[in-house]
Amino acid sequence: MIKKLFIILGFVTAILAVVLAVTPLSTLAIAPIIVAFVSGVLVLLVSRKEKTKTKTIQYIFLMVIIALFLTIYKSFNPTSEIGDTKQLEQRDEENLENSIKTLEGIEIEEDF
Repeated sequence: MIKKLFIILGFVTAILAVVLAVTPLSTLAIAPIIVAFVSGVLVLLVSRKEKTKTKTIQYIFLMVIIALFLTIYKSFNPTSEIGDTKQLEQRDEENLENSIKTLEGIEIEEDF
């Protein structure tokens, strides 16, 4: 009974950790990673005591490793966010006006 409880807790928190690690809220993934890891260790201890082999422990640890890798990667490589685009739009409008003025100053002869 305890083994099933920790397996379910491990899977749920590992999946939550992977989902949070992918989102911009990757720093919040640390708590589910820790809970999933502890649950995986407890399931490992219980299954060694009962001398049973389960693949579920490997899956829990695999998801924990993936979530931990993504969280660490995002902390060292922050994504650049686009800030205020008003300046860029204003510069585009100025460039367009300058281009129109330049084109108006050019005289095209129609001698064909």
